[in-house]
Amino acid sequence: MTIKQRLVISNILMVVIPVFISVIIILSGKLLSDQYWKSIDESENSAYADPSRLLNVTKQLIREQPHPDSNQVRKLNEYLNKNSMKLSIYSASSQKQIYNFGMLDIDADNKMMKIIWTLQGEASLSLEKESVYTQPVQVDGDRYIVSIFSKYDRYNSIDDNYELYSFLSNIFLVLLGLGTIITVIFTNRFLTHFVFRHIRQPLDNLVHAVHEIRDGNLDAHIHYPNNDEFAAVCKDFNDMAVQLKQSLQLIQRQEENRKELLASISHDLRSPLTSIRAYSEGLLDGVASTPESRQKYISMIKTKAEDIDRMVSKIFLFSKLDMGDYPYDPEVLDVHQELLSLIRATAEEYRTRGLDIEMDISDAPAAIVADQVQLDSIFTNILENSLNYKDKERCLIRISTRLQQDQLLITLTDNGPGVPEESLGKLFDAFYRSDPSRNLPHKGSGLGLAITAKAVERMGGHIEARLASTGGLCIEIILPVLQQEDL
Repeated sequence: MTIKQRLVISNILMVVIPVFISVIIILSGKLLSDQYWKSIDESENSAYADPSRLLNVTKQLIREQPHPDSNQVRKLNEYLNKNSMKLSIYSASSQKQIYNFGMLDIDADNKMMKIIWTLQGEASLSLEKESVYTQPVQVDGDRYIVSIFSKYDRYNSIDDNYELYSFLSNIFLVLLGLGTIITVIFTNRFLTHFVFRHIRQPLDNLVHAVHEIRDGNLDAHIHYPNNDEFAAVCKDFNDMAVQLKQSLQLIQRQEENRKELLASISHDLRSPLTSIRAYSEGLLDGVASTPESRQKYISMIKTKAEDIDRMVSKIFLFSKLDMGDYPYDPEVLDVHQELLSLIRATAEEYRTRGLDIEMDISDAPAAIVADQVQLDSIFTNILENSLNYKDKERCLIRISTRLQQDQLLITLTDNGPGVPEESLGKLFDAFYRSDPSRNLPHKGSGLGLAITAKAVERMGGHIEARLASTGGLCIEIILPVLQQEDL
């Protein structure tokens, strides 16, 4: 589940949960209120709930004169006792009590009844905390006085109920408010934890991984199984850590290459400079006493100076290519035509130096975007490398091409001594020679193949070396070819 989805759910629940709890509280209050008013209504709707009904029951009792233990008398006593009431029936003529129901301790000293008799037996009277309501009735021609006593005014109790209900309603509203506030607080805490714990965990992982990277542990990796917004961040962090490690390794390799480059330059320059110095001292000291010997010394000095000049030129070219600062004038070229032109122009010179060239070049056009000078230098450097390292009087190199969809494969295979297999991956490094002692500087500066690799890379291609089946060295170059629609 994503963090956005969690936030949406959290916002919905922040409204739904308090409303749900409030509805439960309101329904509970309504249920209790209904039960309360139901009990009041049951009491108010009783057969004895008002004087007129009670008088009718009294007339029935006078006529039937039921047994004191009868069901009708029992129910009347229960109602009167429940409501703190007493019912007395008097003879109007003799003022004697005939029946008495309910609580017997109301108006025990007959204070209220004495006043009622003074008022001719029909009145309502309240005295201290007791009240009485009297009413004359006629039953079968006889006149009776019915007195309904109550410790409180039974028929004003509805107001008290409403006051109680109002008080309980206020308490209920306070409880409802407090319940809603508490619900909101706990809901907020729960939902905050529900959302934040899924943010804090990846943040802690990121902070820990950043500290690991800061402390030099470039193998730090974040394992994050969830599929949310942080998944992409953690993946990018892992990719960054890998790239950072690769960049650091590249910097370390470049630093090692730089040191090796300086050492190689120093070593390769020292040999011709030593020769120049030796021949110069020989001239100054008169060792070369004849014109022929002096001419020989001067010629050797010139040759060594030319070697230094070529080496410095290649170092300059390699540095410019490495920095991407070398002039590059790309144009659309047909590789096959350029290769044929180059071989036709140089084949005779290489033949006289002991290198024979064979070609197996396709007739199909193979157009690329490249600098013509650098394209020619690629093939020239490989030919020079085969020539310099040949171990026999004559050496053969075979050049072939093959189109592979949108790529051109160029293969240059010689029958020279080859190189150790462990050296194949280092042939295109600057100043690398398969001769670790570097005792044969006349065989090359170690920059030719490095310059070739830079030029191929600049053309968007790829170059690699492998051992040929003939025992020599095979150089494979892959260049991107333009399609007809591109042209």
